[in-house]
Amino acid sequence: MTSLINCRRCPRLVEWREQVAREKRRAYRDEVYWGKPVPGFGDPNARVFVVGLAPGAHGSNRTGRQFTGDGSGDFSMRLFIGPDLLPSRNPFHSRTD
Repeated sequence: MTSLINCRRCPRLVEWREQVAREKRRAYRDEVYWGKPVPGFGDPNARVFVVGLAPGAHGSNRTGRQFTGDGSGDFSMRLFIGPDLLPSRNPFHSRTD
């Protein structure tokens, strides 16, 4: 996971996510942004694999967790929990690593 978190292979994406982490939305100005690649989570042998195209500016780019922190993340979590793909509503919080 460390190699993913430290990845800088896409210069435009790196610049964007770091800029968003520096120039925060007013609602989150006092929060520490993750601002790095966002690793996945869950069972590596799962029957369903969901891919996010890029980190949500003030969602996963802020929290460091897939599908969290913004309206689209809330919507996605409801979809995952509905068919019992996750144990409870949004059990993922901001990363600390």
